[in-house]
Amino acid sequence: MKANVKRSTVVAAFIVAVCADLLEMAFGMIFAEGFASPLNDVMDVVVCIILTALLGWHLAFIPSFLVKLIPVGDLAPTWTIAVLIATRAGSIAEKEPPIIGARKSGVVDVEATVERSVPPEK
Repeated sequence: MKANVKRSTVVAAFIVAVCADLLEMAFGMIFAEGFASPLNDVMDVVVCIILTALLGWHLAFIPSFLVKLIPVGDLAPTWTIAVLIATRAGSIAEKEPPIIGARKSGVVDVEATVERSVPPEK
């Protein structure tokens, strides 16, 4: 996955993957070995290109693409699973401003002095 992918990009990738899987499940019998089978193949190639453009190349896209070659493989939500795998360990960019200057370690070095007050003698 690309470094520092924005949350909106990940959401867009999930929307593309879920829509593609829902279309394949809804029209599974038409896409199976009928006249629309080439349309299903074209849709899978387009989905793979879109997801790669959004998230960057990930190894999880290969099995998802190859499972579609199995006749009943279209009934599994493989694109959604591939996006889940591709984004599970990736770093999502937050809206924090970048640190300018020297990198800070997060450790605060504080020097403290303790003074005892002695009560006056009577």
